[in-house]
Amino acid sequence: MRAMVLRGTDLAIEEVALPRPGPGQLLARVLACGICGSDLHAARHIDQMTGAAGGASLSQAGIVMGHEFVAEVIEVGDGVDAFAPGARVTCMPVLIDAAAPGGMLAIGYNPRAPGAYGESILLSAALCLPVPEGLDDATAATTEPCAVGLHAVRESRIQPGEPALVMGAGPIGLMTLLWLKEVAVRFVAVSDPAPERRALARALGADAVMDPTAEPLAAALAEALPAPEAGAAPLAGYMSGAAVAAPPVVFECVGVPGTLQEAMRLVRPHGRVVVVGVCMEEDRITPSLGVTKQLMLQFVLGYTAPEFGEALAAIASGRVDPRPLVTRTVTLDELPAAFMALAAPSDCKVVYVAG
Repeated sequence: MRAMVLRGTDLAIEEVALPRPGPGQLLARVLACGICGSDLHAARHIDQMTGAAGGASLSQAGIVMGHEFVAEVIEVGDGVDAFAPGARVTCMPVLIDAAAPGGMLAIGYNPRAPGAYGESILLSAALCLPVPEGLDDATAATTEPCAVGLHAVRESRIQPGEPALVMGAGPIGLMTLLWLKEVAVRFVAVSDPAPERRALARALGADAVMDPTAEPLAAALAEALPAPEAGAAPLAGYMSGAAVAAPPVVFECVGVPGTLQEAMRLVRPHGRVVVVGVCMEEDRITPSLGVTKQLMLQFVLGYTAPEFGEALAAIASGRVDPRPLVTRTVTLDELPAAFMALAAPSDCKVVYVAG
């Protein structure tokens, strides 16, 4: 089958072996797969991400990435009764493998578990969920990042009366925005340097959008933040009895050096910074800033299996609508160039859709 293969830091369309489903597995034809920010990181840092060391290099062996997918079952292995050929499925991007550490492999980040940037994909039937009728392929492929946003909001334990800042209006930042609005957070500001992404954030319900390259965010936030509702309990974040005009919760959804320090600077004293973006490089923060402001840094990862199912159900019901995030679709042959273009993004979610 044809697939986009990462070797070192090079991406190319190659012919690779078609996997065969073993017991408890199914082989599925890829219908759609989104490009994730983690894939962009992986194209430069795959061995660091996967812990390869001592001269070992997974990337040189060739990796088919892609973990935000929907696919159609074409063959089932022994013991699979829940799905038949023709069924549309999605699942958490892990492949059950008794020989792997922890019994599982990360789909799209290991040569033994090829991802969905190809024509077919091998899945563990026990982890698959049926895609509801009427949900188009490109939207169904946003289930995985939707679950990431859900998990970030849920882990933050934000309350409706607490305003929030989301740094970054990429797919994860915007999924976080959608879930903040779903849980009725009163005020959400979003910052991003790309005008197209700021416009999208506004269309998705952001109460304020800001360009971090054009204005001091602290001053813009102080001006935009609403006054507390009448009778509302005071929010945390007071020093010497004086209110600080800053959000008590900041979601860092960028994942590049410097944004964590900026989030610490922007959040209110006694506030919390929820780190959702994955920075793969060394970064520097000033601990005294966190100490002086008595901040909490909270790192979040992925989602739970129930959250993945909840995200799919929320999309199917229209409770959360990520369709505006899909700003472009590409073919398999266009995938390598699409990766290069996202290094300076104007698009939001780019989805590979099979022909």
